[in-house]
Amino acid sequence: MWKILGNVIEIFVYSAVFMVVALVCLKVTGSIFTPDFEKKIVEEGNIGLAIVCGCLFIGLALVVSSVMR
Repeated sequence: MWKILGNVIEIFVYSAVFMVVALVCLKVTGSIFTPDFEKKIVEEGNIGLAIVCGCLFIGLALVVSSVMR
């Protein structure tokens, strides 16, 4: 039982670290492209910028999953 609890806690820690890294990378990437990238995605509907941000999350998820193995 303690091993299962340890694994669950480890998953939550990795998830929290992933979220922090993902948000930092998203802010950095967004500021490289344009200073108001949230507005361009939400209000103007810039699909290309949204795809780039989605690819960033997929890439980070692959890196984190390879670290967890």
